[in-house]
Amino acid sequence: MIEKQQHTILVVEDVDEIGANMSSSLNKRGHLVMRASTAEQAIEMAEKNRPAMILTDPDLPTLDQLMELLRDHSGLKDLIVAVIDINDPELAHNNVTVLNDFLALDDLLKSDHRNELSV
Repeated sequence: MIEKQQHTILVVEDVDEIGANMSSSLNKRGHLVMRASTAEQAIEMAEKNRPAMILTDPDLPTLDQLMELLRDHSGLKDLIVAVIDINDPELAHNNVTVLNDFLALDDLLKSDHRNELSV
């Protein structure tokens, strides 16, 4: 049996129920999950724990702030940021990958070339 690699994923979500559902889905897939509800909390947690990626949703009120803080942070600016949304939203941030399901998330975590990933 081939074991999937376990990754640490930082879920940034301001709605507790959505964050809990995302975390549960990721835990079931074998990932370690940390949760933050704001951009500031996410940056602080990412500095301390260095997750494989940040996962959020396009409706996060502090998404713009999160992306700005990541861009300006020399140690975190290359961190993968993704959103899961089945509606394929238009985002103003071209360095955010939109995923339509958790299978696409697994592919993204395996990929060294996230710009080549089609979701």
